[in-house]
Amino acid sequence: MADETAGIRMLVVEDDKALSEIVCEELRERGHMAVAAESVAEGLEQLRQSEFEVALVDLMLPDGSGIDILKRIAEEGLATEAIVLTGYATVDTAIQAMKLGAYDYVTKPARMDELEILVAKAAEKARLRRENSHLRRRLEGQAPGDGIVTEDPAMRDLMATVERVAPSDLPVLIQGESGTGKELIARSLHRLSPRNVQPFVAINCGAVPETLLESELFGHEKGSFSGALSRKPGLFEVADKGVLFLDEVGEITPSVQVKLLRAIETKEFFRVGGTRPVRTDVRLVSATNKNVKSEMQEGRFREDLYYRLNGVTVKLPPLRERKADVALLARHFLDRFAAKKKLTSRAIEMLQSYSWPGNVRELQMVMQRAAILTASDTLDAADLPLDVRDQNWKAAAVKTGLSLAEMEREYIETVLREHDGHRGKTARALGIDPKTLYNKLGPERPRKKATTP
Repeated sequence: MADETAGIRMLVVEDDKALSEIVCEELRERGHMAVAAESVAEGLEQLRQSEFEVALVDLMLPDGSGIDILKRIAEEGLATEAIVLTGYATVDTAIQAMKLGAYDYVTKPARMDELEILVAKAAEKARLRRENSHLRRRLEGQAPGDGIVTEDPAMRDLMATVERVAPSDLPVLIQGESGTGKELIARSLHRLSPRNVQPFVAINCGAVPETLLESELFGHEKGSFSGALSRKPGLFEVADKGVLFLDEVGEITPSVQVKLLRAIETKEFFRVGGTRPVRTDVRLVSATNKNVKSEMQEGRFREDLYYRLNGVTVKLPPLRERKADVALLARHFLDRFAAKKKLTSRAIEMLQSYSWPGNVRELQMVMQRAAILTASDTLDAADLPLDVRDQNWKAAAVKTGLSLAEMEREYIETVLREHDGHRGKTARALGIDPKTLYNKLGPERPRKKATTP
């Protein structure tokens, strides 16, 4: 028996005691746990007392219909897949059972080998539902409103620091790689502070040319330069009484750094072309993906400005150091883009094995892409982008000692099996031309038809 079918928890609701005993005994011999019930009432009581991955339900029972059990499973949202078993098969009952969420519909007598294959597939779907429900419950325990999803101990400590610092006016410097969520931390500081009813204003200093950055920060007077047709307030004025977030502050040039330092020290500044000082009251939160101390040593960042910005430093860990958060974040983003889709265990394992150079932002884009391009309601490892899968099988090649050519062959055959031998779908999943796949695998061998004893 395949490992993936081992240990399935089964409920068999069948009033034919002899048949029920035979089915349960066969299932137990194959390594499953099987519990028998002979009526609707007994079946419902078993569902209340225990969790089952699969329920094999006869439609015709002494005290009612197996449809009543399907309704209970649907109403209570149980992670149990039902297979309807009956000797009174009609199109109407089949349609009714499927509408109520039955995984499949078989007629008596059913071959045990065929039934076990069906049970294994139903159990896999039930496990997916349970795993995804578990991820959603973990997401429900996250703090609302800040958009930060984590169970990582280091991130929990970081958020505790944010909560302690937020009520003060201390400037905060957030350090971390691109895509780690620095702006989310800045918004949390604003949300948790007394300034939360005032503006939160953000600017990416690295995206604004030096010639315009001073005007963006401090504003300008009419006629101060070509194109200045009217007075424009700067972001220091717009953020008055609120929070000004300077993203990528390490990109600010030395000439603008001098003016920024003066504005912080005196709480006054001059608009470009202005002669009168403007006073504002802002709390500064800044962020950078650079090593600011190295920048200071190289003379590219003023030491006095660094100490003005660095009241408290918050260092965001990269996603590769937050493996426990990968599945949680993947489910979070999948809920945003395709809430009904489920993540398989293989997909989660592959996501957790990837190094995520683009951090949380890259994971968000991967899940958005997969949600859009995956036609089925289950997102598997083969549905992930080639970059994610490619890194995983190359790493596996190193661990197993196989050559890259051997590992490539094994990887292609794995994806081929995941697509039931369909070469066209496999080529699309691998992101290669079908001719390339043909050259790598050779002529297609005819598949054997399944036989039953």
